[in-house]
Order: sequence, then C-alpha cells, then structure tokens
Amino acid sequence: MGLRIALVESGTPSTHIFSRTYLPRVGIPTMGAVLKQRGHACDIFFEALSPVNADDLRAYDVVGIGSLTSTIESAYRLADSLRESRTTVVMGGPHATFMPREALDHCDYVVMGEGEDVLLSLIDSIEKGGDPEAVGGLAFIRSDGALRITESSGHVDFAGLPSPDFSLCPQMTGASVPPIITTSRGCPHKCTFCTVTAVFGRKYRFKSNEQVISELRPLLHRSVCFGDDNFCADPNRAKSLLREMIDRNAVPLRWSGEMAIKAALDDELLDLMHKTRCRTVYVGIESIDDDALKRMGKAHQAQVIPRCIDNLHCHGIGIHGMFVVGPDDTLDSVKMIVDYAMEADIDTIQICALTPFPGTQSHEDYRDRILHQCWRYYDGMHVVVRPATCSAYEMQVEIVRQMKRFYSVRNVLDAYRPGRAWRVGYRLGGYMLIRRWARENAGYLNRLKTGYYHQGMPGTSMSPKRAAAPALP
Repeated sequence: MGLRIALVESGTPSTHIFSRTYLPRVGIPTMGAVLKQRGHACDIFFEALSPVNADDLRAYDVVGIGSLTSTIESAYRLADSLRESRTTVVMGGPHATFMPREALDHCDYVVMGEGEDVLLSLIDSIEKGGDPEAVGGLAFIRSDGALRITESSGHVDFAGLPSPDFSLCPQMTGASVPPIITTSRGCPHKCTFCTVTAVFGRKYRFKSNEQVISELRPLLHRSVCFGDDNFCADPNRAKSLLREMIDRNAVPLRWSGEMAIKAALDDELLDLMHKTRCRTVYVGIESIDDDALKRMGKAHQAQVIPRCIDNLHCHGIGIHGMFVVGPDDTLDSVKMIVDYAMEADIDTIQICALTPFPGTQSHEDYRDRILHQCWRYYDGMHVVVRPATCSAYEMQVEIVRQMKRFYSVRNVLDAYRPGRAWRVGYRLGGYMLIRRWARENAGYLNRLKTGYYHQGMPGTSMSPKRAAAPALP
C-alpha cells in the first residue's frame, strides 16, 4: 500500500535576495514525483508560501525536510516538534549534508547529497523494516551513539528522473504552478564559495530536450525561469535546446536564467537567446579585480567583463550582475563595484558578502575568521567573516550604503531605455528591498558595531556574547 509521506521545503520570513522573486526549488517536487511513481502517497509543502502546521504533518508516516543553511533553524524547529510524536523525520539539503551530526540532533536520518535515490531506498527500507546500513548515502546515529555515514552510490541519473510534480502541493492550484524549469545539474566550475559542485559534482548532466519542452508547454504564456546553476555551461547543449524550442514552437512569453560571464562572448548563443525571448540573465561577475577573482576560483578575468555586458545589451538581453565582496577586499572595493556597474549600465545588481557555507572551500579558508554560527544570517546579505582591512560593521554598512546608492531614486528614474522599460520596475524593487532589509537588520548591525554576536547552535536559546570565532564542528 505504501507509506504516507510529506516533503517540506523550509523557509524564512526574513527579507533576503529572492524575497521579491521567490520561486521554490524543484528538488522537493522532483522527489515527490519519484515517490509517487513507486506508489507512495506524497504531499509537498513550501514554508515560503504559507505556514506549515506541525500538527497536520503528524498524520504522515515520514516527513522529509529540505533546507539551505539560512533556513536550517526553521527546519530544526519543525523537526523537533515532529519528533515528539512517532513521525520519522528525515532531513536533506546542502546544510544537513555537510553538517550531518548537527542535523541528527533534530532528526532520525540525513539524506546526503542528491536525494532522489537515497530517499527512495530509505522509504523502501522503513516500509519493510529493513536495516538503514543497507541504504547508501545516509547518515544516522547507531545504537551505540556513534555517527554512521554509509557509502554513497554516486550521483543520480538526472536524465531518468520524472519532471517535478507541483500538483502534489495542496498550497497550489493548477494555475499557480511555479514557472521554474531546471534542465541540468552540476557545474564545471569550482567557485570557492559555492556548494553546487560539492553536492552535484562538476560533471554536467542534462534532461532531454524532449522532457524540457514538455515542461515548457503549460507555461508558454508565462515568464519562465530556468533554474539551472549555469544554463550555458555547455554552450552546444544550450544552443541545441534553444533551437528545438524555436522549431517546436515552445518559446515562452519570456525567460531568464543564470549563466557565466564568458558565455556572453558567444554571439551565436546570444542570438538564439534573443530569438527565444530571453529578457535577462543572472551573471556571476563577482568582482572587477583579477586578484579577487582568483581567490574565489573564478574562470574569467576582469578584462572580458565590459565586452560581455555590451554583447548582452546589443542582443537585447538584460543583465543582473551578481557581485561578491570577500573578507580580503576593502571598503573601496565595494564602492568601485557600484561605480563600475553604473558606468557600464548594468541593469540590476546584487552585492553579497562572501559567506563560508559548510562544505565549501571558503569555509576552510576563513575558518579562523568566522564571527558566529547563527545560521539564519548565512544568506549572503550579512557579513559573517571578519574582514582583513576594516571591521565587520564597517563592511556591512558600506555594502548597504553602496546598494542604496545603486538603487537610489535617481538611478531608478534614470533606468528607462527603449525596449527595456522593465528596468524601472526592477530597480524600484531593488530600492524597496535594500531599505526593508536595512530596517529589519538594524539589530544585527548594532551587534557588529558593539562587537557582540549571537552564538550557540540553531534552535537553542542564544544570548549575546563577546565576539570570538567559535570552534566549528
């Protein structure tokens, strides 16, 4: 008959980079589709859409909770409340993958890395009363109290997975299916601050063009986001998909996606993107300084950036420039980013403080300079590493100041360009977002200023203590 299963994507009420453009990740609905194929009754929930009631979840045999580092505290609270009942709680996602011992203080099992195969094997084992030792890629606490992590069988066959099934979500109706499509997994690059390669590997894996187009069909009247970590990492494959979208009349109203900066040197690719109505791309420029780019493990040099920006604009494609300020950058580095972005007429930008997520090279590189482990602040918008040339407070204030300068009233009103009127609305959104964030985080800035930080593990009572880099597990 199968078990009754709920899968939850944890969320946060705090303002963050994606607050105005939230789209749920496709991992939970993909795992739901896999479980449904195997005959299990499965519902999926997204905390970012509406509150998830723990009492309702207790009706399920197994509850799986997926989380990022910035939402892990919410995930732990939900898991703790469920463990008071007989519900089996499973956690997954990048944070639990790299901090399994911490996560197992709140749940029964941790699915390591990609979840589809591991979760399915675990559910089959639970249903049959089997031994979790036989499930590869699983972490749990043995009867003797020791942490046990079973050997993984490797990455999933991504091309063989079913499409995400958002119909399993009672929070959504058919008309509100999120217009997000992920066509690939993995990334050939190895940025020091990114968890993608650590979780999904550097080998690029694709869905078939046929499957992507079948997912596009119901969304052709909408603005679609391709949720790949790097949509154009394999230019030949991207061109093949875009050509087939044209040939088979599967071009959406417009689309956006993430790409590396050097892909914008490929005019043939940009022509196809324009013909398929790409409105804007999210580009990891990261820095305009070659030394900083090298520290972050980026594959491009600063000299190519202007040509790439011009190429995108010449093809009618907007650019959202994503920048990262590292702990070895200076206050002037932040100002120079905004000077550059305004001079180059980048449409919209974000400036993140480099965040040492567990599992990344940055986590090791800056281990001795980490200010605290209050995970809800590990979202890219909070300074959590002690800078080399100034205080954390000064760096945080400068990032906010320069973001406000880019998203000033004048820069919003000056954003209009023929054929790109949308820039005004997008920049207005940035204007409101950074100011709302600053209001919400006045307390965090004050703690940085006074040298007191929240310490202790998520889910516990945390009180301000004198600043010191805590020992990391």
